[in-house]
Amino acid sequence: MAFLNPLFLFGLFAAAIPLMIHLWSRRQAVTVDFSSLMFLVAAHRQNVRRLQLKQLLILLLRMLIVALIALALARPFLTLGLPLASIRAKTDVVIVLDNSYSMGYQDVDGIWFEDAKSIAIDVLKSLRHGDSAALVLMSDIARPEFRQLTPDIESVIQTIQETEVSYRGTNVHPSIELAHEILSDSQQQIKELYLISDFRQNGWMNVGVIPNVSGSRIFLLPVGQDTPHNTNIEEITPSHQLIGVGLPVQLNVGITNHSNTRLAQTTLTFHIGEEKKQTHTFNADADEPVLTTITHNFASPGIHTGYFELTSDRLNVDNKRYFAVEVLGEIRVLCVGEQTDYLQLALNPLYNRTGTDLSLKSSMIHPVACTPVEFESFPLEDYDIVILSDVASLTARAKAQLNEFIRQGKSIIAFVSTTYQLPWLAAVVSGRTSWEIPQHVADYDADHPIFDIFPDDILSGQYGPKFYQAMQVTPVEDAKILASFGDGTPFLIARREGRSHILFFNAGFDVESGDNELLINPYFLPLIQNTVLYAMYSDAKRNIDIGDTYTSSFPNSSGMTVQIKRVDGIEENQIVTVPVTEDGVIQYNRTEMPGIYQVDMKTQDRLYRSFFAVNTPISEADLAPFSLQAASEKINAQQVSAEESGELDTAALDTKRHGREIWGELLLLAVCCMLLEGYLSNRASKSTPG
Repeated sequence: MAFLNPLFLFGLFAAAIPLMIHLWSRRQAVTVDFSSLMFLVAAHRQNVRRLQLKQLLILLLRMLIVALIALALARPFLTLGLPLASIRAKTDVVIVLDNSYSMGYQDVDGIWFEDAKSIAIDVLKSLRHGDSAALVLMSDIARPEFRQLTPDIESVIQTIQETEVSYRGTNVHPSIELAHEILSDSQQQIKELYLISDFRQNGWMNVGVIPNVSGSRIFLLPVGQDTPHNTNIEEITPSHQLIGVGLPVQLNVGITNHSNTRLAQTTLTFHIGEEKKQTHTFNADADEPVLTTITHNFASPGIHTGYFELTSDRLNVDNKRYFAVEVLGEIRVLCVGEQTDYLQLALNPLYNRTGTDLSLKSSMIHPVACTPVEFESFPLEDYDIVILSDVASLTARAKAQLNEFIRQGKSIIAFVSTTYQLPWLAAVVSGRTSWEIPQHVADYDADHPIFDIFPDDILSGQYGPKFYQAMQVTPVEDAKILASFGDGTPFLIARREGRSHILFFNAGFDVESGDNELLINPYFLPLIQNTVLYAMYSDAKRNIDIGDTYTSSFPNSSGMTVQIKRVDGIEENQIVTVPVTEDGVIQYNRTEMPGIYQVDMKTQDRLYRSFFAVNTPISEADLAPFSLQAASEKINAQQVSAEESGELDTAALDTKRHGREIWGELLLLAVCCMLLEGYLSNRASKSTPG
């Protein structure tokens, strides 16, 4: 027997009140001397005993009445096995159905998710009139299809039939908590929670003990308990972050064989857009990661998209991985200085002194030079970057040119060997410093896009450029030192001004002055080219997972809108309009399907177009099983059902739902006791002499 309102059991203590009143009101007998009435005393004693027995019975009835009322308010519930519990009790059920993408695995018996749906429908069909149910879809988020219990069981069954596997991973905790929250509102005698899942480790390893706050009976119904075999693409990583037009880039593809058998002659295909470019075949031992490298040249600038795909297996959703990379090229650079030939030659080795383009329309960098005097009236509309090369001073008109250039979101690179100041400059220049022992670029972030093409510590080695003099500089508050000399003096400082990159090199190009050997060092060409590429690099995160939020910056575009749609060659989703915030940022979180997404923003004079890729989470690809016993302990399950066969015995389940509330019978018994107590009390008062 159980109690649905156990707090009212404290009312049983009230049954002692009649006893306390009785003990308090007892009077002590007073001895009075009287003449000898032997027979009268004997008769009186007999009447007193009969009266005491009647009063004791009345006292017990009063205590029983209070106790019966307290028990009735506590709503006692008789379960199966007791004589009065043969009636089937009303039942509320919440089904937690795992629809993470691992449930799409297809073994010899079919797709796991279809088996799970069949089990869920069997549970619902075991319910009767007056029962209620709700459905929660479980992935890495809890998605309630029915947030409240509903007696319309057929609607729940239809929803399950129409449900499909998602592309998300698994996290058990939020779905179980939501199921308990729904069941906590139930007023029925029997509450049941069914978790139907493939019970893989990735969804349970970080889950602690989840309390059974609803007091429901929890059933674990597993599907697909065999050891599966799966192979997936873990990641796609370019050999360096800055990719230029016409330059070979290596795409490193990580693949893992999540099985206990060897994988032989598996094919990996490489696509740009929908065009197949290359095919590789590889082998992998059991549980072995494999790294495959593909070299590709991108012939045009812009955002390039594509995907890698593995040979089909029993879980194909993770065999395809999309990517979006930014390829930089046709960058128009204006070199401002008195002597810029070497600089232009480093930016484009095919440059000639006439400044012609040599018909290199697809070249990575297009340098053009002008003197500081010419720069005051030079048209800057067609240029992306301005490089200040040893400019001794800037006039007011030149500063105004640069300020407008930055306002348009374009970038500036300054090689400084003088003390002029600009409001947007990344550092404050105060004087000159020199070294008797030449300095190297000793401290730099090797993972930064500018330096990731260089082998570790190569710039600080004996073949790195030597520096004998530099400026005394102090970075401004929002600037970052990317590289320093051996004594800590900053060499390269960077800051952002809206969409603009401001890069400050504490070095000049005057070889004859003997300040440094930067211009004649062989590492200068890749350094300056990578710096120009970085100044054009948007550093947006273009490759995200299902459920992540895509964020991009559109400075000076507050109040405008961006249109986003999924276009991956399979189907086109509906266009979604996203507003640009006051900070010039957009956030898009409708990333429920893998593929390539297109981002468009139209202005009066041009169309800005970008792309990003969405992929399935790699953690879900590891299909190692999780112990049902351990899962039961984590969620306080009262029993584990269908551990061996995966089939649900609905007849036995329905038998467990029998029971009966007896609060009505207890109240009826209390009324009968009250009538009897009233009758006895009246008889007792009439028989007592006045």
